[in-house]
Amino acid sequence: MSHTTATLNRLGRKRQALAELRRGLAPGCSLTLMGDGWTLRRRTGRQDVFADVEQLLDSLDSPEAGTSADWTGAETPRALVRRLLTRAR
Repeated sequence: MSHTTATLNRLGRKRQALAELRRGLAPGCSLTLMGDGWTLRRRTGRQDVFADVEQLLDSLDSPEAGTSADWTGAETPRALVRRLLTRAR
């Protein structure tokens, strides 16, 4: 488990992170959370499952062909989660 996931768990901020990340997704994308696992359905219909929030953030920040268009938020996904963790302390 990553430090980010552990901190989200400890602070009880996982659901808030889910809501914030959902707001930044492009139309046609969806994000669900089950335990510590995250499932991202992309605009293409492809579904990716991540065991940890760090893996999800890496994927949303990835310049891989087509995947960067899945994120339309004003700040990067990683910056958004970092802000949640900083504000929570």
